[in-house]
Parts: sequence; structure tokens; C-alpha cells
Amino acid sequence: MLGKFDDLVEKASELGLKAYLVDAEDIPVENRIALKCAYGCRGYGKRLSCPPNVISVEEFRKIIGEYNSALLLVDERDTSQVSDILEAWGEIRKDSFHKMLELEHEAFREGFTFAHLLRPGSCNECDICNLKECIKPELRRFAPEAVGINLQKAMEKAGLVLEFCKPEKTICVGVLLLE
Repeated sequence: MLGKFDDLVEKASELGLKAYLVDAEDIPVENRIALKCAYGCRGYGKRLSCPPNVISVEEFRKIIGEYNSALLLVDERDTSQVSDILEAWGEIRKDSFHKMLELEHEAFREGFTFAHLLRPGSCNECDICNLKECIKPELRRFAPEAVGINLQKAMEKAGLVLEFCKPEKTICVGVLLLE
């Protein structure tokens, strides 16, 4: 099975992503992370892939307990020449998501039947989310933070540092759950 993980790490590299294999049990899921969504995100409740429209932190704790492994996926971008990072953020994370989704599909083809991606940032496939029913369900994925994953701690456990507020370097992080 280790060879399959190596193949995914190599594929991630081909896509321009860095991939770090971690035990799923080492990914911290905390109730307090959801506070940042509910009380700090202007998109709260405006997308089907965001709280309160996703599974609860408690439900996700049960689900992640059924996985053995995960890949932390990091897409680091040089944004030193970007004049308005907030304006560019949407396209950056959409591009990162599509690379990561390609890796999820590859994982499935490699025999990881329950491979599931948690995308960087909230879904932005549509300009305005149809809150009644997703019109692109094959692309619907939620962010790790939406279900309580503390990405900063997860990365620290993998020996990485997640830096915030660095306009010259933007990092998109996803989690690919593998079983």
C-alpha cells in the first residue's frame, strides 16, 4: 500500500502540489474552529458547502475515525506581484481545488475507494450558490475548517508551518482523506 501513497505524492508533485502523508487520527478536529465560520466569515450560510449547510463537527469526528490516512495538500503561490490578494483569492483557491480534485480522482483510480477531498476555502464554483440544490454536485466539497479541522495544528504535526497574512505568499491547503 505504501507504493500507492508514493504514487499519489508523485502525482501531486506533477500537479504543482506538495503532499504530506499523515495518519488520519493525527488530524485535530475541534469545535472551536467552527466559530471562525459562524462568527467571522462573511460567507457563512451562503453556500451549501459551508456551515450550517454541512455535516456537524461531531458527525465529521465519527467519519474521520473511519479513515486511516490522509494527505495534507499544499499549493503555495508567489503572490508578490498581485496588487489585490483578496480579489485574486477566489481564482487562486478555485485553481488549487481543481488540482486537488484531480488528485482525489487519481486516488480513487488507485484503489482508494473512499478517497474524499476537503477543499481549500469555501466552494466558489458558482457566483451565487443555489441554496436549494447544488447544480454542480460532482464538485461539491467542503473546506476542512467547515467541519472543525484545525489546519494549523495538523500542519504542525506534519512538521510544517502555516503562515497567515503574508501577501507575498499565498498557501491553499486541502485534505485528501484516504482509505
